[in-house]
Amino acid sequence: MATALDLPLQLRLDIRLWGEKMRWLGIAVLCVALGGCYATGADVRAKLGQDYIGKNVDALVVRWGPPASSFKMNSGETAFSWQLASGSSFSVSRDSQTSASGSSRGYACKVNVVASPNGTIKSLDTEDKDGSLYYGPIPVQVGSVCAEQLGMQQQ
Repeated sequence: MATALDLPLQLRLDIRLWGEKMRWLGIAVLCVALGGCYATGADVRAKLGQDYIGKNVDALVVRWGPPASSFKMNSGETAFSWQLASGSSFSVSRDSQTSASGSSRGYACKVNVVASPNGTIKSLDTEDKDGSLYYGPIPVQVGSVCAEQLGMQQQ
């Protein structure tokens, strides 16, 4: 019976790399199978619009606190912005004894609302990116930053 030590070096490396790819595929499949993936940015906009357009902007203040910014427009309407999440992540890998490479990703969830002079929400939009896990060159959607922040699961 062969053990890992009996295998040629190239075969051991191939098995190790295949295991890493399978781990990411397993994560993506598990996420999709269990329905634990977050909704897309479009789903978030649709749900928030359904819940809040036509209601008073005070409902959003109650939910998220005061907006990060507001601006009174010449039309009498007011634009509001809530910054619900922001940050960045990065990863670095060592290429050799003297060099390394890496990547970074910025993320944010911003909700923009326009309200009439009496405070009724007329429009709502989000600034958000959908997240993906990659299995080699194949992207697997896992949802948006706003969906994650608001706890909105994929339907």
